[in-house]
Amino acid sequence: MPRIKARRGRHFIDEGGRLFWINGPEEHCYLSEQRLWRLGLSFDDVLDWKQCAPSGLVSQRFTSLQAALEAYEHNQIQWYQDLYLKRMGAQMAVHRGDDDYKPTVMKQAEAQGARPRRQPWKLPEPCGPVCGLPPRAEVSGTVGSPEVSHPRRRRRSAGQVAEL
Repeated sequence: MPRIKARRGRHFIDEGGRLFWINGPEEHCYLSEQRLWRLGLSFDDVLDWKQCAPSGLVSQRFTSLQAALEAYEHNQIQWYQDLYLKRMGAQMAVHRGDDDYKPTVMKQAEAQGARPRRQPWKLPEPCGPVCGLPPRAEVSGTVGSPEVSHPRRRRRSAGQVAEL
C-alpha cells in the first residue's frame, strides 16, 4: 500500500517521491499525478516554486478530500490518461523550467517590497574575482604545452624585469 509521506493543503507526496494534487471542488474532487523536473528540491520548495505540472494521469471522482486520501492509501485508485492535462503539463514544464523562473505571486510580492528570493536550484555566486576562461585541459604526457593567453594578464617589459 502506498503511504503519504508529506502533505500540504491539496498536495501530497508519497514514499516513492511521487507528487499528487487533489483537483476540483471538495465534494467532487479527483487526484492528479504531478511531474517533477528539478531533482533535489524539498517538498516545500517544489510547491513554493511551482516546480511540478500535471503528468496527465488522473483518478476517478471522490465525494471529499478525505475520501481521496484514504482511497490512495488503500490502493483503490483507478488511473486514467487525460491528454488535455498532459499537454497543459508539458507547456507548464517548459515555462517553469527556465533557470530564472519565479512564480507570479513571488514576483508581485517582490514588486511590493518583499525580500527577493533566489531560486534554490541555482548555484551560489562565487566569492571574489572569477576568471572567465575555462580551466586548462591537461593532456597526459605533454610537458610544456603552449600557454593560452589570458585577456587580462599583464606582461612585464624587459625594462621592468631588469628593475626587479
